[in-house]
Amino acid sequence: MSVPAAADLAAAGLVLTIDGPRVTIAVDRQDRVIAGVTAGASVLSAAFADIGRSLPGNVRLVVLRVVGGPPPSGHPRVDPGVHDGLDGADEDLLTEWQAAFGWLSRPDLFSIAVVSGYAVDGLHLALACDLRVLCDDAYLTLTGIHRGRIPAFGVSHALVDLVGYGRALDLCVTGRGVRAPEAVAFGLADRVAAPADLGRAVEDLAAALLAAPREPAIEVKALLLRSRERSRPDQQRAERDAQLRCSWETEPPA
Repeated sequence: MSVPAAADLAAAGLVLTIDGPRVTIAVDRQDRVIAGVTAGASVLSAAFADIGRSLPGNVRLVVLRVVGGPPPSGHPRVDPGVHDGLDGADEDLLTEWQAAFGWLSRPDLFSIAVVSGYAVDGLHLALACDLRVLCDDAYLTLTGIHRGRIPAFGVSHALVDLVGYGRALDLCVTGRGVRAPEAVAFGLADRVAAPADLGRAVEDLAAALLAAPREPAIEVKALLLRSRERSRPDQQRAERDAQLRCSWETEPPA
């Protein structure tokens, strides 16, 4: 299956690079993309969905680089009148947009969001990934409520899991910004690095993830993803089944 055309990706503000088992998706000036100045939400989500459908089978890691711009002067909120591509959306279209980013949590993939700069609504994309590495100049917001929007792309579930109900409510309703040190302090991000060290921090994490044997890593991610849905006995049963499958990888049953 072929990857999306470069022209289609460029229209969504994306650059895609595939290097063996690793894929990098760069979202340049993401503060403008999400707000609809460069591309509407439908263009962005369609491009992400196409990437997810077209990934080669050997890909194990997706690095999503969200490059924000410089902070604006005044109050850091998007103009509520800016069109974001969501006007007139029906239930089917909203479902499509949610599914467009769901593949980033597939058990057979690791996904890392790398965010730098002032990334308005960059938190939507970062929360779709398994792990988040922030440059120490990163500034994240969820401003949708000021345009009559609720958190999309599965953000509400992921956000409550990571930071708890109170902080999630604060971020979603006030639209306040979160700087990198605060994000790490309350569990919204996993690592923070200075600009000069960001590349190395990402490379070290990526290398450690790819060093894990593929089948056990898939089993671990699947277990963790569903752990809160299961009762304790059901989770323990799932752990036993997963361990037996991993054991058969090295020593097939008689």
